[in-house]
Amino acid sequence: MALPQEKTPEDIRAELLKGVRSKSEEEWVSYQPFLLSRGYKLRPRYSPDWEPSWKNLTNSSAEHCLFEDKITPVKAKVIMDAIRVADNRHIVLKKVATSSEELKIAQFLSSPGILSDPRNHSVPLLDTIYHPDEDVAFLVMPVLLGVDYLPFRRLSEFAEAVRQYLT
Repeated sequence: MALPQEKTPEDIRAELLKGVRSKSEEEWVSYQPFLLSRGYKLRPRYSPDWEPSWKNLTNSSAEHCLFEDKITPVKAKVIMDAIRVADNRHIVLKKVATSSEELKIAQFLSSPGILSDPRNHSVPLLDTIYHPDEDVAFLVMPVLLGVDYLPFRRLSEFAEAVRQYLT
């Protein structure tokens, strides 16, 4: 019996071009109906009945990159962007084990007394969603600026941000 061969980067690119989802993406597809029932909408790519919007495109592969549903998050295994349906707000979902210290710490840092402390610079939780059938919780957080887009006007602002980050 032959062992399955490991996929080459070319194989992976070909699959992405065809619209094949990764294992971690398929996991998010399985969570999509539950999250939608709780008021959080994932991108169209994670809908169970999704079909690639570029499916019938015959042009170059470069044009495939222009479609929103072609984009796959880098850390899709645990982090996913979504929309909160109630107010159309962009949010971030982070999947954690319900027994994890991270969940306990995030909830502690987002408790009313601690959240109002001016020394608390943690990302606040907007919501915590527990999956009823799995040992998984989803931390709902606001979208923050990417580290590659920091609107510093002065070197002193940058130095202060680094100081806060390190202390």
